[in-house]
Amino acid sequence: MVNMARAVTLNIWGRGSAWRRRLPLVRNELVRLAPDFVGLQEVWRKGSRCQAEQIADALGYHVAYAPAHTALNRATQGNALLSRAPVARYEVLPLPTPGVEPRSVLCAEVGSTTVLVTHLTWEWEYAHIRQEQVRFLAELAELAAGHAGHGVVLLGDLNAAPDTDEIRWLTDRMQDAWAYGGDGPGHTYTPANRHARKAREPARRIDYILTTGLRAEHTELAFTTSHLTARGSLWPSDHFGVVCDLASGPHRPPDAAAPTER
Repeated sequence: MVNMARAVTLNIWGRGSAWRRRLPLVRNELVRLAPDFVGLQEVWRKGSRCQAEQIADALGYHVAYAPAHTALNRATQGNALLSRAPVARYEVLPLPTPGVEPRSVLCAEVGSTTVLVTHLTWEWEYAHIRQEQVRFLAELAELAAGHAGHGVVLLGDLNAAPDTDEIRWLTDRMQDAWAYGGDGPGHTYTPANRHARKAREPARRIDYILTTGLRAEHTELAFTTSHLTARGSLWPSDHFGVVCDLASGPHRPPDAAAPTER
């Protein structure tokens, strides 16, 4: 099991506004953070062109890509893992998505750590589908944790706030890194980000790092710095990311005097 590792998750907003100008912002933040694992959501690939590989170019990461659905132009959107260490093996598993856009989870073995990268159904009215999806993820994490010495880290845009039924159910079975190592509400989708403001949605924490058999030492938001351009402020994505330092060993209970959500 890893003694200490840094994990990051970020929904990169696919080919959303100004990808070419946002790409160096994503790369620069990864250079600053120097994570061991990076989970990416809304990653597009067409032919030999892949956004995850564009990000990883010259940064020294191994790339594993997991398509979720295919567009009419044969481009795929899905999840990706960037890993400092070689990925021993990985598989792409479909999530339960009855009647809605397909979703998947990338399940990768890196050393003695199993890394899951995923992106759940987004529509608010489909909470019942997300409940099916988190049950699938919990079973997958439990199975992976059954391997001797294996820690599990889930990196994902779960499209639900911590007080929803689906997230409360999941965090009863996996440890929420923000609850153990974060400070404040930790909103990752917020009108404070100009790109997210257009959606006119309330500020929420919907991007997570969850663990089994690994301890969150410190957790904070990342990709939160905007850059002023001639067209206005530019953020790396419409989401903020999460970065967490992980160690092996049991979790300590969260500080009851310092609630993470209000």
